[in-house]
Amino acid sequence: MTVALIYPPACDPTAPYLSVPLLTGHLRSHGITVLPVDANVEAFDGLLRQAPLSALARRVEKRLARLLRKPALGHTDQLLFLRLTDVFPDLDWVPAAVDDAVAVLRDPTGRRFYDPVHYEKAVLTIMAALRLVSAAYSPLSMDFTSYRTPFALLSEAQIRSDARPENDPFHDYFSKTLCDRLAAADVKLVGLSMAFPGQIQPGYSLAYALKARFPQLHLSMGGPAVTQLLARFDDARIADMRGPFDSVVLFEGEAALLDLVGMLSAGLNPPPVIHGNQAADLAGLAPPDFDGLPLEKYFSPELVLPYDPTRGCYWGKCAFCHYGLSCRGTAAYRQRPVAEVATHLKQMSMRWGCRTVYLSQDAFAPAFARQVAGALSEIDADIRWGTDMRPEASLTPDCCRELKAGGALSVALGIESASPRLIRLIDKGVGLADMTTAVHNLATAGIAVEAMCFTDFPTENRPEAQTTLAWIRALRSEIALFICGRFGLSHGSRVAAEPDAFGIEAVWHLDGDDWQTGLFYRERREAKTADDRETIDRHLDDLSAGWWLHDYPWAGALSTAHSLLYYAALGPDVFRRLAGTRRKLALPKKRALPPGSCDTRRMAETAYRNEADIWDRLIHHLCAVSPALYAQFATALPTVSAPGKERSSGARRQ
Repeated sequence: MTVALIYPPACDPTAPYLSVPLLTGHLRSHGITVLPVDANVEAFDGLLRQAPLSALARRVEKRLARLLRKPALGHTDQLLFLRLTDVFPDLDWVPAAVDDAVAVLRDPTGRRFYDPVHYEKAVLTIMAALRLVSAAYSPLSMDFTSYRTPFALLSEAQIRSDARPENDPFHDYFSKTLCDRLAAADVKLVGLSMAFPGQIQPGYSLAYALKARFPQLHLSMGGPAVTQLLARFDDARIADMRGPFDSVVLFEGEAALLDLVGMLSAGLNPPPVIHGNQAADLAGLAPPDFDGLPLEKYFSPELVLPYDPTRGCYWGKCAFCHYGLSCRGTAAYRQRPVAEVATHLKQMSMRWGCRTVYLSQDAFAPAFARQVAGALSEIDADIRWGTDMRPEASLTPDCCRELKAGGALSVALGIESASPRLIRLIDKGVGLADMTTAVHNLATAGIAVEAMCFTDFPTENRPEAQTTLAWIRALRSEIALFICGRFGLSHGSRVAAEPDAFGIEAVWHLDGDDWQTGLFYRERREAKTADDRETIDRHLDDLSAGWWLHDYPWAGALSTAHSLLYYAALGPDVFRRLAGTRRKLALPKKRALPPGSCDTRRMAETAYRNEADIWDRLIHHLCAVSPALYAQFATALPTVSAPGKERSSGARRQ
């Protein structure tokens, strides 16, 4: 039996993700033929080219022309008009520039990749291309971290609607290129591994395309995003949510997938929901196998491969956390034998010509990391690596020097907050003094230190948020990169399970959100005013100017392939030295808006305010959502005359 393992869009195309290579290695170690497919990088490789983007530019032109022929625009038409006119000036230069932008990111010499101006232009071009794709398929919004429509994943009906060819930018690749390859390989089982929420809708869209072409093919889905979304439901409910999939694998998939192959080979009907078991002992577990993946197509000048030396989290108490293959918090901590880790990494380096590795796990214990670094030094592996750690007292000067000698390029530290009260409330288990010392010791050893923080944890006030920003600023000379996001409530976290302990008065889902993808909460006493939040955002913008920061997955974002390569080539302080690069760029000349268009600023102010008001009513007042409810509010809003036209008798000015 041939098994196809597929990683669907839409996420980071700069390096392989771990799940498909791990499952491939496990099945191949048992003699099973595997066809691994990174549909994410293949789909973007086909989409981010001049010809398809030019075709999408024509689609944008036609959609905009239809709006300009209307006598008046309702609320949803205004939103569409704003999106189309936003990308219209880019319709010439982006398709013309995209091939060169991709070439910069793949430049094997590194000359343009490591030139900040060339790199910045390439990144801005790719992001503009993704905005063009999104506008062509509006109301879709898609980038390398998300894939969403206003009502995405609310129900099976909505999932089917978003999967229709006219709504899916990946449909041609799914239904033709990928289906033809599966047919040629005579595949009997397809497993889709979804690691991130942005892959769920494209994964379902792919499954619908596969079922249309191969009705008898067994389709199974699994992965961290699937587990976190579905594990809180009972098996009967999960079976109802499968849609085009024949089975769902929850939690770790190696043993479960092997059992599934056995059942299908024996002619048995597998159950619709399969609960995988955590591998109790990682010793002897096959390493990831990247053979068969399109390694030349990743958007990087050289390969950066992932590897999992451990699984789960050895602390596992942080109140905000729900991560990985678990119902609550994180999975139980396990680690591979030190010698096995070193051997696997050296074999990966030699087999696939990879010098740089991302050690991908929930948390890499400093003591274990020190042993791995020592083992790599002993076997002269010549591997450089980045990873995530807790900022513990065990990151002593001696430990950090040994990590550096063993190949450490960067360490992303889970700081969360610099407020002592919040650190205790989160149950971080590490004090601020130890965090500061860990940053200092790692930086002194020549390791790039990345600080992961957030604001808006329940009950956090303005001074506490500013304390975190002040802590980053004080350590600017030692912090290579930082991120300071906003807290979001996760289903499997302790905060969601025990809201009262964290000052939360109410937690709710929206009626009509069948999959409970949105989780909302209200504090007993609002800790910040709108002015407080504006002030914090302004201070954060000022702080960010001291680094060359980018959104994931680009260089200047934490724990990414490109950032690792920049550290290796240009040093751990590279993103501080390059601060301000973005301001040096001059983008190509842009196309003027078509005749009949207008200054959209006034329309944007009104339409976006109305949109925010609709969603505020749905979320906080009705606690319900549906396309019908949204349409009820949207159609009640005044229409406006189409740009460039006199007001018709039936149009009301806003």
